[in-house]
Amino acid sequence: MLGLPQALLLDLDGTLVRSEHIHTEGLVRFCAGRGLELSEHERLFVIGHAWQEIYAELRLEARLGATLAEVLAGTMAAKDAMFAAGLRLPVLEGARELVSLAHAAGIAVAIVSGSARSEIVQALAVLEIGEMLRFYVGAEDVIRGKPSPEGYVLAAQRLGAAPERCLVVEDSEAGIAAGLAAGMRVLATAAANPPPGQPGHQLQHAAHRVVPGLASLQLADLAAVMTS
Repeated sequence: MLGLPQALLLDLDGTLVRSEHIHTEGLVRFCAGRGLELSEHERLFVIGHAWQEIYAELRLEARLGATLAEVLAGTMAAKDAMFAAGLRLPVLEGARELVSLAHAAGIAVAIVSGSARSEIVQALAVLEIGEMLRFYVGAEDVIRGKPSPEGYVLAAQRLGAAPERCLVVEDSEAGIAAGLAAGMRVLATAAANPPPGQPGHQLQHAAHRVVPGLASLQLADLAAVMTS
């Protein structure tokens, strides 16, 4: 179909899986175990940001005396305990179908996330889309996370795709800004975005198009974002 993107670059948390609250709670539990209570503002900062930015913004080295690797390991351990207690990682409606649609149309698909690679692997086990992905970019693969465009630029380079032929799918302000800064088209999904005025609400108006969710998206919708 004329106008289709060459590459579909997908955010993970809040876009394909409803996981932002799980990441936040894991970090909160790790910090609490070391005597640090995170404020509401600090908890909300976790949404849409990569681990490097979270670690720096929350000054976890100074406040906890922990390295980034230790924070990651501690948060993962806290989340593993939550999953062992019965918590499930919800897949957002239409996530698998969108990846399958793009893959079948010959569009290269990759994930660009601020999560650690171990967290991405954990989510992929639930999503069951691994065989349709070219690769995934995680926090360890970049120096600066979103809103820096570094992750998206890296993904396009690895795919040999021109930035203007790439379609980014995001949910957060930081992610949308990263896609735009990379010179790409950006589709924002509001499926996991809290309503305006609620904690964690993300402004999505800067995206080229905002949709209620990924369900029922067709190739014509992807082409429309590339040309609108």
